[in-house]
Amino acid sequence: MLLLLTILHSFFINSWWTRTPLIRYCFTKRKQVSKKPLFIRLAQPTYGAMILKRNNIQVVGMEYLSELKPPFLVMANHAHTFDPFFISSASPVHIRWVAGAYLFKMRGMRSMMEKWIGAIAKQQGRSDLFTIRAISESLKQGDIVGIFPEGTRTWDGEPAGFDEAIAKLVKIFKVPIVLINLEGVYGLQPRWAEKKRKGSAILRVLPPVHTDVIDQLSVHELYEFIKEKLYYSYRSWQDEMQFDYSSKRAVEGVEKILYLCPDCHATSTIHSKGNQITCTHCSLTMELDSHDKLHTIQGKTSFEDIAAWHSWEREYSASSEGTQLVFPPDKGVLFQTADERHLKRLSKDFTLSLEQDGIRLKERSGKEYLMAFADIQSMIINAKNTVELYHHHTLYRIRIHKRGCILKYVEAYQRDKLTQKGAIS
Repeated sequence: MLLLLTILHSFFINSWWTRTPLIRYCFTKRKQVSKKPLFIRLAQPTYGAMILKRNNIQVVGMEYLSELKPPFLVMANHAHTFDPFFISSASPVHIRWVAGAYLFKMRGMRSMMEKWIGAIAKQQGRSDLFTIRAISESLKQGDIVGIFPEGTRTWDGEPAGFDEAIAKLVKIFKVPIVLINLEGVYGLQPRWAEKKRKGSAILRVLPPVHTDVIDQLSVHELYEFIKEKLYYSYRSWQDEMQFDYSSKRAVEGVEKILYLCPDCHATSTIHSKGNQITCTHCSLTMELDSHDKLHTIQGKTSFEDIAAWHSWEREYSASSEGTQLVFPPDKGVLFQTADERHLKRLSKDFTLSLEQDGIRLKERSGKEYLMAFADIQSMIINAKNTVELYHHHTLYRIRIHKRGCILKYVEAYQRDKLTQKGAIS
């Protein structure tokens, strides 16, 4: 791997790539930091330069990172799998990103994540004292730590949200923070999309927030400040900027987020092909343009965009009528459990069903797992249509087929938790 990166490094330095403004920035504007791992130093001007160029990422304000003395925290909105790679590829300093703990449990990945990259493990969806201690220790050593406060990528370009805990941590760590807006990155490939699009995006680094300013703010005021800066709306940005994101198959995979037809209210009948969305149960047909706007070709309902459609189905699912919806089972492709360091496969052939009070997993052998929402401590989606949850404090990972909608399970769980919380209060 290192030999390959060395060869690529030589290729990039001696090729026409280095004559482009972005690549010249990558080579000439960075100051190497002693703590930057060798792997990162080799990967930045090779693989890093390539993904910035390929995705046409425009960099604004990156000098703030080199001018600020470590330690400090970097925080950004989260829209794309490659967000940490985009930022680190353009960064003049090494950032230790907080990453999903499941990555560290994959065979051969722990050493790479810890030693080659310097990432910090975080169990998504749960309070993790180990992670907080690891971040604190890294900052004490003079490191720069990167966090995505939302904890998960946006599904529709709108903010996923985060709570005041992030502001409390900033207060505890007592270091400056640098906020980064990833503008238009959602358009390059939405979380649900199967194919990349041609387009461009902006990586915008905001001026640092120093400790003297942080000290003057209450936890709530600091939270509101961070939220204002990082609550990035792709819809609002696109209305102003009008960036094009072109692809002949731009809408394929939208079944992962759209699980209800607005015309006939049928479940799991949405089908995508090319740039068109259809319902297999009725005549609804919509088309997505290069600005991510929807146009109704046939049918009664009109939505501005995917975010508007998704917002409607969430609201409808929470209504008295929506609670009676019945979804067909999804084909499962991977069922795992895990301990602190390893993943263990339980099955690759099963069905997953959404019920009113929980989810039911049934293996081909006939063995069943009924996981009531009341007994699930946390539930979050990570890579490849996979949900990760704690049921009776045991960690499970469940992956369904490529175009299945894992999102509806998590949203049903979240609705149940809100209902229970409202009943208690």
